[in-house]
Order: sequence, then C-alpha cells, then structure tokens
Amino acid sequence: MSTFVPGVFQGATRRTAVVVAAAGLVAVATGCSNSATTASSTSRKEVKSVALIGGVKDSPFYAAIDCGAKTEAKKLGVGYSYAAPGTFDPSQQQPVLSSVVAKNPQAILIAPTDKTAMFQPMHQAKQAGINLITVDTKLTDTSDLSSQVNSDNIAGGALGADTMAKLIGGKGKVVALSEPPGSSTDDERVKGFVDRMKSKYPNITVLTTQYADHSAQATASKVSSVLAANPDLKGVFAVDNFTGDGAPIGVRNANARKSVKIVAFDAQPSQVQALKGGDIDAIVSQNPYDMGVKGVQYAVDLGKGKQVPKTEITGLMAITQQNIDDATVKPYIYKSC
Repeated sequence: MSTFVPGVFQGATRRTAVVVAAAGLVAVATGCSNSATTASSTSRKEVKSVALIGGVKDSPFYAAIDCGAKTEAKKLGVGYSYAAPGTFDPSQQQPVLSSVVAKNPQAILIAPTDKTAMFQPMHQAKQAGINLITVDTKLTDTSDLSSQVNSDNIAGGALGADTMAKLIGGKGKVVALSEPPGSSTDDERVKGFVDRMKSKYPNITVLTTQYADHSAQATASKVSSVLAANPDLKGVFAVDNFTGDGAPIGVRNANARKSVKIVAFDAQPSQVQALKGGDIDAIVSQNPYDMGVKGVQYAVDLGKGKQVPKTEITGLMAITQQNIDDATVKPYIYKSC
C-alpha cells in the first residue's frame, strides 16, 4: 500500500495546498495553479456572455461542468450557453465551435476533443477576440489560452494504480483500458497508471494498454479478449466513462467477477450505481462542477483586467463502497442541474 504525504507547493503567484490521503482509499487534491496570466493577447472587454463547449452530448461529466458554469454565470449576472458535439470527435466539435464563435461571446470555455486537431479552430476563435479557457481536456500548444482548468490526470492515473494495488494485494496482472490516443485526459491517466505501477509495484505486471472506440460494447470485447489470453488477470483500470461502463460487462461475460477487480474513472450515475451494486470496486473521481465554476469566474475576471491562474488543478477522490456516503465525497459525485 502506498502512503501519500500531504504537501504544499509554493509558487510565485496563487497556489493552494494539494492534499492526498490514502486512508480508506481516499485521495483529495484541492486547487493548485501555476502562474497567473494577463497576456497582451487577452481581451479585456467586459464579459456579458460566456459559452461552454463540452466534449460530447449526453455526458454526465460535461453536464456537471455545465451545472457549475451555469450556476456561477447566473450568480455573476452574465449570459451563458452550452453546446457539445454528438460524438467525442474533433471533426464534430469544430462546427459546434464555429457556431458558438458566430454568436460572439466574450469568452469560451471548451473541452478540446483532440489536443492537436482542435488548435487551429480554437486559434481562429482567439483571432476573433474571444478569450479561451480549456476545461477538463487540454491542448498541446497552449499559446492561445488564457487559462486551463482541469484535474491532474497523471495523478489520477497514479491514484488508480495505488487503489488497484491495494485491492489485488500488490501482485498479479493488470490492464488499462482507454480510448484511442489523442485525448489529453485519457493519455495522461494511462501514463500515470502505468508509470506508478512500474515504479512502485514490482510484483504487478502491466499488460499492453487496450484501446476501445468510445463504446461500452467495444470495451467489453477488449476485456473478454484480454481475459481469454490472460485467465489469471487480477485487475482492470477503466480510464473514462465509456470504458467504465464496458469493463464490468466484459468481466461478467467471462465469468471472472470474483477474481478481477475493477477501478473506473469518473463518478457518473452509471459508475456510482455499479459501485453500489458491486460491479466495480472503486472509482477515481474528479470535481467537474468546480471546473465550471472556476472557468466562468476566470472568464469574468479577465474582462475586468484581473490576473487569473494560467493553470488551475481541481480535486481528485478515490471512492469506495465504504466512503461513498461521506460528506467529503459528495462534490465528486457527478450531477446535472
């Protein structure tokens, strides 16, 4: 079992403590920001309207970001809109972004569906004088961004590894299930998981990462194939909501639920129900509501010429059947409004 020691990171501008505690498989990371920005390219027009563009429609995670952003926009008295593509795909998100830009909001919060493919269309929005803030996912080139509000997904993957290691007694074979490379969040979670396993758990063998295509059915098929080739598999780390929905199906189809532990990422309703029902063993969760709140706050502050963090890291929590009803866990359960 790995023990996290509370730590405080100091920076030249605004930083807050990052605290991660392993007791009861709970880890919480509160806001951590790097440097502040008031770049010359940042528009300081009074913010009358903020738009949020999510990664995909009908996602409880993005609905929770929407809830936080909408609530804060109402509180601050600014207009607000939300849109998202039908699939998590840059070719589908680009026309959504173009439509939003045409309405000329002063700021756009966006979860880019690809860390490189979305740079150019977002650059065009920046050229139109709109401040850009990413939420959840990120871009490789951050030169056009006024701020980034997201979880530390590498730390989230590492937390998944620590949680899994405890569940399987520190030994055995495990596998990570992800979407195809390109999404910054999934890529970083896999990296955090694999690196932590290799560096701290010598008796755990990490199999080759399996990629499904934004589908619970595809994930279930991948799990079945891995189990057929590795009947002694001990753990599955599902890095997002699609794989979190599909992993339990694949394990059940292989009649391996008693021998295989499942750690999922994201506490959307289906994952929470699966945890309570015993279909998965733990959830690594984010605080999307807080992402939405902070994104709108920063957008409004930019219009007032105030400094905002260049990077803001929101919290993480490991959720189990033992702590799911705790008050401290409540903000990490995804809800819409």
